[in-house]
Amino acid sequence: MKKILSLLALLMCSLFVRAAEEPFESGNELIYSSINTMGVEKGLSLYKRKQVIFFRNDTAYVVAVTFSSELDPFWIAKELEHLPVDDQFAYDDHADKIIFSSLGKLYYSYWKEDSWTPHRRVKMEGVNMKVKHATDDKDSHPEFIQKMYNPTFAKGGDRMYFSAVSKGRSDLDLWYSDRGPEDTWLSPHRLSINTDANEEHPFVVGDSLLYFSSNRAENQRANLYYVDLTAKEPVARISVLSNKNSDEIGIVVVDDRAHLISNRRKDRPDRVLDENIFKAQIVFHEKKEAGISFKDIPETVPQENVSAPYEVMPFVFRTMTEAEADAALARGEKLRADRLVALDSIAQAKADSALRVAISTVGENTGADRVTDNVAKTHDKVIFYFDLDDDKLQEKYNADIDAIVQYILSSDDKSKFLIYGFTDERGSDMYNQNLSVRRAQRVFQALCDRGVPSAKLLFTGFGERGLVVKNAKTEAEHQKNRRVEVRKM
Repeated sequence: MKKILSLLALLMCSLFVRAAEEPFESGNELIYSSINTMGVEKGLSLYKRKQVIFFRNDTAYVVAVTFSSELDPFWIAKELEHLPVDDQFAYDDHADKIIFSSLGKLYYSYWKEDSWTPHRRVKMEGVNMKVKHATDDKDSHPEFIQKMYNPTFAKGGDRMYFSAVSKGRSDLDLWYSDRGPEDTWLSPHRLSINTDANEEHPFVVGDSLLYFSSNRAENQRANLYYVDLTAKEPVARISVLSNKNSDEIGIVVVDDRAHLISNRRKDRPDRVLDENIFKAQIVFHEKKEAGISFKDIPETVPQENVSAPYEVMPFVFRTMTEAEADAALARGEKLRADRLVALDSIAQAKADSALRVAISTVGENTGADRVTDNVAKTHDKVIFYFDLDDDKLQEKYNADIDAIVQYILSSDDKSKFLIYGFTDERGSDMYNQNLSVRRAQRVFQALCDRGVPSAKLLFTGFGERGLVVKNAKTEAEHQKNRRVEVRKM
């Protein structure tokens, strides 16, 4: 009986690996992503929820993956600028923590309030701290590790895979380490699928499927391989996403959508160019792009004279009934702590993106220059200040709105703008949330009425989150918090 169960388990694992590649088997030709420019894209990494980060000219860009597998741009991750991230990094969604490599060493940082904390060296047994746990694994020789690169997480952040150079070797191998106590990592283990070639840029899907790049092929190209981690004797197989004439240098898989870095040309797969991002060719049958309709807008937001179509940032604030919440949980959907409406993955990624950039850049407001009585401007956004408990735009604000219109129309035609509202700390959380959305929509409507195409605008509100002045005392301090910001994406 045990033998039959073991065979069934092996069969299920092999079916999982087979299924993981199935969405991409329409051919090994990848589609050139519209996110690319003439620069070099690198360091493809999974960020918060369904977001992806990549680096271009040492600048980190945050994007969300849409159902069409395209990358939807959101913002430059300025919060990462003070961290010396070399390439791919690992993000732990449970602890809001990242681990990255710099000059062959691993470092970690935590998200605290509105920024990443100063980085500290990762402590790993046998590498830069004494071994506390005995191991009889023949593949565990941590004292040989000299340089470490490109970490990625598995098992909810409890296991970390990375590539490393060992003593006496010049090639990169794949290793893993399990989480230990108090921000330490246990003795690392060398994977059995390593060869004399370079194995690097690991990425784990579903804790069972490991992707990595290796130049073990005869033509010395860095092709993409995958391996079933649950197999008794893991075997590396070349992925259908590979191309024998080019290099694949890192991959990120979000649900059944894959993106990877490759130096193949978009018009000639048999020729190479600079590293760019490519998306897998996937055919969707019943899936449709997530959309937001009028009924999704909070009931407290006025809908009269609204220009349609438009895109409200998919952040739904209507509270759920207990039955709705239980049903959503049974379907495996994510719920906010206060039992707000469950959000699909694309909506949640966009909402998280907008909120993080809004909170992380409030410090810029203190140096904003006044343009009109109620409008101030920084290098990449304008700020409109509202009166206490007010969301109406009276005639006295015409010059202020005209200044915002001028700011938007002076940008290039392809630019989109995020409009997000805020309140001060007075009032209940739900009241302030609804008030902030109303303020954002009022500005959105005023801009549309003055000729700004609605397709260029997205709006939402964040209540009293993202305070410019915390614990405000004077009315002047409160006014700095009750505002709408219009930021170029």
